[in-house]
Amino acid sequence: MGAMWLGPLLFVAVSIFLWKYVGAVFMPELLARSIFQFAPGLASVELYITINAALFYFGGYFAVAIFWRSLKPHFRNPFTAGLVLWLVNALVILPILGRGVLGYRLPQGWIAVSFPMLVSHWVFARGLQFQDRRL
Repeated sequence: MGAMWLGPLLFVAVSIFLWKYVGAVFMPELLARSIFQFAPGLASVELYITINAALFYFGGYFAVAIFWRSLKPHFRNPFTAGLVLWLVNALVILPILGRGVLGYRLPQGWIAVSFPMLVSHWVFARGLQFQDRRL
């Protein structure tokens, strides 16, 4: 049971590390900024909105890890699941947030946005792989 938290915790830790020390995009921050664009009056509770965006965003990864046993037959292996989650971010979430496919509309450029995101998803998959050995 304890190993099921490894993938998401590694994902959160690597995402924060890449954001703070490499300048990578932090998806919860992008989600929060999008909320402020539609409701500028919420800027006074920016920290609260950002924390909730992080809980919502990272909660999806915890859900994948918790339900990995039933999701595994659909993905076949953890790295396919990590790739699918990365593609959802790169091809669905970023464009919905107005940042373009792979984040090409962000100031960092699409490689600086999508590559660190791919790295964090690879680490998530490694955590799922470790969890797989424990099941």
